[in-house]
Amino acid sequence: MDVITTHINADFDALASMLAAKKFYPDAVMVFPGSQEKGVRDFLSASHIVPDFKKIRDINLDDIKRLILVDVRNPGRIGRFSEIIGKKGLMIHIYDHHPSLPEDIKAQKEIIEHIGATSTIFIEMLKENKIEITPVEATVLALGVYEETGSLVFPSTTGRDLTAAAYLLQRGANLNIVASYISRELGTEEIDLLNELIHSSRDLVIHGLRIKIAKASREKYIGDIAYLAHKLRDMDDIDALFLLVMMEDRVHIIARSRAGEVNVSEILQPFGGGGHPAASSAIAKEESLEDVEERLVGILNEKIMPAKTAKDIMTSPVKTIQWDSTIKTAEQTLTKYGINVLPVLKGSAYAGLISREVIEMALFHGFKESNVYEFCTTDALTVRPETSIREVESLMIEQNQRFMPVVINNREITGAITRTDLLRSLYEDIMRKSRLDGEELREKPSMGKNISSLVKEKFPEEIFNVLRLSGEVAEGIGFPAYLVGGSVRDLLRGETNFDIDIVIEGDAIAFARAISERLNAKVKIHQRFGTAVVVTGSLKFDVATARTEYYESPGALPKVEMSSIKKDLYRRDFTINALAVKLNSRDFGMLLDFFGAQRDLKEKTIRILHNLSFIEDPTRAFRAIRFSERFGFKISKHTLNLIKTAVKINLFEKLSGSRLYDELNMLFLETVPLKAVKRLSELDLLKFIHPAIALTASVEKTFENIEESAAWFKLLFIEEPTNKSHLFLMALLERLKPEDMEKALQRLFVPPTAKKEIIEGIKQSRTALMKLQSASQKDIYYALQPLSIQTILFAMAKATDKSQKKAISLYLTTLRKIKPALTGNDLEKMGYKPGPLFNKILKAILDARLEGQIKSREDEVRFVKEQFPVR
Repeated sequence: MDVITTHINADFDALASMLAAKKFYPDAVMVFPGSQEKGVRDFLSASHIVPDFKKIRDINLDDIKRLILVDVRNPGRIGRFSEIIGKKGLMIHIYDHHPSLPEDIKAQKEIIEHIGATSTIFIEMLKENKIEITPVEATVLALGVYEETGSLVFPSTTGRDLTAAAYLLQRGANLNIVASYISRELGTEEIDLLNELIHSSRDLVIHGLRIKIAKASREKYIGDIAYLAHKLRDMDDIDALFLLVMMEDRVHIIARSRAGEVNVSEILQPFGGGGHPAASSAIAKEESLEDVEERLVGILNEKIMPAKTAKDIMTSPVKTIQWDSTIKTAEQTLTKYGINVLPVLKGSAYAGLISREVIEMALFHGFKESNVYEFCTTDALTVRPETSIREVESLMIEQNQRFMPVVINNREITGAITRTDLLRSLYEDIMRKSRLDGEELREKPSMGKNISSLVKEKFPEEIFNVLRLSGEVAEGIGFPAYLVGGSVRDLLRGETNFDIDIVIEGDAIAFARAISERLNAKVKIHQRFGTAVVVTGSLKFDVATARTEYYESPGALPKVEMSSIKKDLYRRDFTINALAVKLNSRDFGMLLDFFGAQRDLKEKTIRILHNLSFIEDPTRAFRAIRFSERFGFKISKHTLNLIKTAVKINLFEKLSGSRLYDELNMLFLETVPLKAVKRLSELDLLKFIHPAIALTASVEKTFENIEESAAWFKLLFIEEPTNKSHLFLMALLERLKPEDMEKALQRLFVPPTAKKEIIEGIKQSRTALMKLQSASQKDIYYALQPLSIQTILFAMAKATDKSQKKAISLYLTTLRKIKPALTGNDLEKMGYKPGPLFNKILKAILDARLEGQIKSREDEVRFVKEQFPVR
């Protein structure tokens, strides 16, 4: 016998999944393991179309050969069916969408999908297998999807659920019926029960989180008390709610959570419960209400993770200043690092705070040589790393303190919390509660969003495992670790980028050594820069210490110092590149977005992080154009204005030539070069390569022809390297006078070999094109054979005559492959003595082949004997 079953207190998702499973197991019997929610009971009693269900007492468990479980895999939630789990010869098939638990039933066939409803799994299967469903069946499935996803707004809802719902509507699902069972008014019994729950409730505060426990008793069963949980939760600002209702000698437990720290699925596991972290239920047998409540409180105190503390949101390390430093030194430090407050130390002990306003006033009054301690605030409040965020919030607001030092031991400073840090933490909490409540948000929160599932989906298993291990290793040595850079940006763009960069808030070299041991990998240390490269198998990744940087002059290379992840991201070029994903085990996958990168990715905008960005590093202007063209993004109006200002004050004159050369190479390789160069021209940036460079119609045509020639050459599958970026550089330079071309290449600091190739390539291409007009095959061969592929492709791009292009095409596809079949050994066997004659004979053979006089090896032998008789 085959049996299809689900969980106790079955809801519409369970009912719909059972009915859908019957389509795939037509001979199976559908059996509820226990009670159903009131809405399901009402629906079944009102509908004469839904097939009959057997009662578990009518089934002989020993006759079951195959058990099909839908919307459940926890043995504690399937009633008496749990008695046959593990029975020899029993086949088990599972279809479920709930999070995995250690005690879950193992099956021969498991289809587990992390989506909003199990019904969605079956809808996709029905669609894939082209199994038709009636409007009634579509309505039942819609009840399952809409109830389980909170009408498609719960945070667990996925795009697949939306697609499934759309499919059901196409198949005739009746939303009026769906609405009548999902949205309803409370009955008299339910209002009475809700009133008792309200008056019996008690509030607990555990680790700063508000937990409400409400209890009541009823002699007979009242269905769907889960609906009352939503009503009661919405009446008060609480983090989690637990309803305990004694009915028919059992305590029904319904739990709802708005806080990530309160995982109600995990909390109800000891009661045999299951569900989701934000919504769960269980039934306790042979226990009184009071016993269940006491046991629940003990589990809450044990399981609830502490809420955020100062350590979780503080910035570390913190720039400080010694008490006997001068006011002038303090002002220089603030300016160098772009900060507004400095903690003042005596040795290693915290002594006070000094702000930019105080320093500026002291300088105004002539106290530049005075000690900072004479002007610092010595009575500012401090907190410890374990201080709760709620307490930090109260202190900063009540005392109007915008900078809160975090101290340990003998007042040693370990971090600091700014008002921005605090506001961001509060914002995360609001957004998290909204997501758990199922509210639809206009904008996703920039911080605190966990993208671990996206990381796992987009990265190969090898990379994902290395990232996981990186978090564990970093945790073990006491450092936070982050994935940063283009891989995070492209992850959110839906693209793959396996260029892995890991930043450590601490000693990156110690981390690199530790993880290389765990991976049995090679590691290359750069002690001076605090960086390392780890190589394991086919994977190579970079490791660096979180750092900040400052520039001693515009366009100079930056000076680097150890810092926090926030400061490390702040030194990046654009907001979209200033993202990080935390790798430590506790917060694996948590996205850090301090500067609005997600907004700019959504709006497809390139935006600098601060107003001095181009002054510090002018190459960022070229990079802005590269990213804009590569991704199809616009450059923000403010960023464009700052580029124009940088051009106006000639910042690019001080820019290192080699850095400009590198940027141009990447720009030519990663974009449509003509579009990118047009942007350079519009912003008047080409003159910084050389003032005489101009984007004329002729240059534009050459760019277009290079693209066509390079694309055509690629289709030939000729495995010869070509420097495509140099082709476009040649197009920019070829109209310059020889002396100007030399200056431009010197300005770009082009390597000597490449410089020679570019100059000679331009000259040689002109000479070759003149020779190709009305040339024979032999002439074509000898005109192009000495040239590099790069020069030949440039010549093709510059060709104005069809015969020239045809000649180059003929050479690349045919003529260049022509060579004599005979070798020196063959000639020696034919009686010829080695020497200069060999070259003369082989060249004559080649010429004859090029002229079509010779087709085969036999022709060559005959030709040699005729033209060079042996004496």
